[in-house]
Amino acid sequence: MSTLEQLRSEWTTPCPTLTAVRERYFPHIGSDRRFKELINKGRIDLQLSKIDSSKKAQHVIYLHNLAAYLDRQAERSTQSA
Repeated sequence: MSTLEQLRSEWTTPCPTLTAVRERYFPHIGSDRRFKELINKGRIDLQLSKIDSSKKAQHVIYLHNLAAYLDRQAERSTQSA
């Protein structure tokens, strides 16, 4: 089973919110603001999106982008081991 398939079985939406992804995969980061900052600086290689162009729309992370990130992290950890 691929990473994307596993994520699809775990999440009920194709685009979980920034908060949900942070809480699940980055519990060591205390706030969404800090999480967005790390993503925008390139320290966390994820792509943020919004469903709507409104300023108040929540940021989301599409599952295919999250799967690609997790696969890259797994590859890096096996190369450094």
